[in-house]
Amino acid sequence: MKTLLLSQVIKLKPSGMLLIVREFQEKTGQIDVGGKIEEDPDRLCEHFNIFFSNIAEQTLLQNNQSRAVVMSDSSFLGTTLVEWRLTSSREVFNTIMSLKSTSSSGIDDVSSKLLKFCISEVFLPITDIINKSLSQGIFPSKLKTSKVYPLHKQGSKKELQNFRPISLVPTISKIIEKIILTRIHDHLKLNNLLPDRQHGFIPGRSTTSAFTDLIEHIIDNLDEGNTVTSVFLDLSKAFDCLGHSLIINKIKSLGFEGTAVKWFESYLTGREQVVVIKQNLDGIERTARSGPLAVTRGVPQGSVLGPVLFVLFTADLPKYLGNISYPVMFADDTVLVTSGNAVEDLDIRTFISVSMAQQYCSNNDLVFNAAKTKYLASGRLKEYLTEPPDLQRVDNTKHLGLTLDQGLSWSNHTDQLCSRLSSAIFAMKRIKSIGTPIALKAAYHALFESHVRYGITLWGSSSAGNLHRVLVLQKRVMRIMAGLQPQESCREAFKSFEILTVVSIYIIEVITHASRERLPRVRDVNSYTTRRANDISLPAHRTALYTKKPSYSGARLFNMLP
Repeated sequence: MKTLLLSQVIKLKPSGMLLIVREFQEKTGQIDVGGKIEEDPDRLCEHFNIFFSNIAEQTLLQNNQSRAVVMSDSSFLGTTLVEWRLTSSREVFNTIMSLKSTSSSGIDDVSSKLLKFCISEVFLPITDIINKSLSQGIFPSKLKTSKVYPLHKQGSKKELQNFRPISLVPTISKIIEKIILTRIHDHLKLNNLLPDRQHGFIPGRSTTSAFTDLIEHIIDNLDEGNTVTSVFLDLSKAFDCLGHSLIINKIKSLGFEGTAVKWFESYLTGREQVVVIKQNLDGIERTARSGPLAVTRGVPQGSVLGPVLFVLFTADLPKYLGNISYPVMFADDTVLVTSGNAVEDLDIRTFISVSMAQQYCSNNDLVFNAAKTKYLASGRLKEYLTEPPDLQRVDNTKHLGLTLDQGLSWSNHTDQLCSRLSSAIFAMKRIKSIGTPIALKAAYHALFESHVRYGITLWGSSSAGNLHRVLVLQKRVMRIMAGLQPQESCREAFKSFEILTVVSIYIIEVITHASRERLPRVRDVNSYTTRRANDISLPAHRTALYTKKPSYSGARLFNMLP
């Protein structure tokens, strides 16, 4: 019976394997509060709620940033947005259907699955509610309460600080926010306000595009003979600490006025949260819930608009830094890239860029954590450079799920990837013994190939050796899936399961990347006509490292296509 259940879960939803793992996780049961062990669920909820609701203020106080600095409005020269465009029943219907079908719900216990089930009865009333919210500039107060679950991060499970809040907002709130988001994007596109250096929560951009921007900028400078410093900023509780007055000020600077600004003010203020803990005692599941506490700072966690508001809030960072460094941003993950060909000059410019970033954080309710900020240098003069005070100098660092080393060899990343894939192989052996072929293939994509694909346009060009190491593990897992012996050929197994080798995945991904980048073609740089006029023009370069850029290697492979 368990075998059948596991097989069905994997076949229908590969991510459901995470649910199976979580089923065996230890429940939150005892917390040390002031030297006393608390285990009563109701009181635990209250303690967690007090801790979570105060954490932003405590973080600011500990860093001497207890008072927000309200910046003056800057003049906006574009087309302002004074009032929201009303929605239609069709837009609301499509928005509801676009939600992920889950059973999780906010404080109202209305899940997206339930809404979809009865959509024909509810989409018209919801349309009326949303239009009243848009026209009056008021966000419904009943939708401002978040349900928070404590999730253990690391360390002792008896310490409050080792938990982080997982927030769930009401599903109807997400519908309103999605509709507002389309209007925000329209306004930003109309006025060309989408931040160039920010890759988080912007359509068409991702962690991969952020890392690609970073790597290509570093390689361009190294190819020119410069040495490059990369400072990986760490911001403490970035989403939680922002003052609401500062957020509104930034929103106004982007051309939002009138009812639109009034709506944002209503959306941010008057929010509350309750903490919920589920415990299984003697086979009986019990749910405890705290009373509500006010949330006076930050963008709403678990919401649709929260991350977008943070992105808009920090959109002025590149302008603030000027030409002193090149920032690459994915939400609150920011890298400051500085380059130069003289040691003293590069040290000074790196120091200035970090100091300016610290000042920006101080002015904007962001807490700069120097102890966790990493400094990485690349290039011929890297050994002679001196890192800014209090920063940790490293030879490699993990950023957005990839491990970058100072030589851009990707060896450290490949080591970690192979370790992760070896663990996946062990899991695949277990699944092979109890699952169906369909479930086995789904498990392969979820546990193995998803890790291989991530960032492959970056690390895949590093060396044939790195790709070969992954290919060896991929062949091993294919032999497990097909029931082959270690020395048997797995060529037919790849065909029967319709699975690409890691080399094929790299070629497809990097060519797709190059074609999507709209790189200049031969016809654009030459006045005369040739048979290869549609080829991508390959720029001149000085170093072999340049050929490993995703744009260059992708263009070279693109030009090989018949």
